[in-house]
Amino acid sequence: MGKLLQLIILGVVAWVVFRLLQGKSALPRQAPGPASPGAAPSSGVMRRCALCQVHIPEGESTQSRGQYFCCEAHRDAWVREQH
Repeated sequence: MGKLLQLIILGVVAWVVFRLLQGKSALPRQAPGPASPGAAPSSGVMRRCALCQVHIPEGESTQSRGQYFCCEAHRDAWVREQH
């Protein structure tokens, strides 16, 4: 009977250690900060690129003449097409 009690106690200890380790990995993770210190955080509002129609967060977009773009190359191409 002593061996059975030792096995039960060992099992309980192993379960507690497992749950503690599992709890540490389940901690809520912070959202990553902006890519660079001067970058604006994304606002959650999605904007459509005026050139390729891809939707991107407003904070990651580039603007020109009231239009939104997914990258500077698309902004520049759109501006060239307008002239």
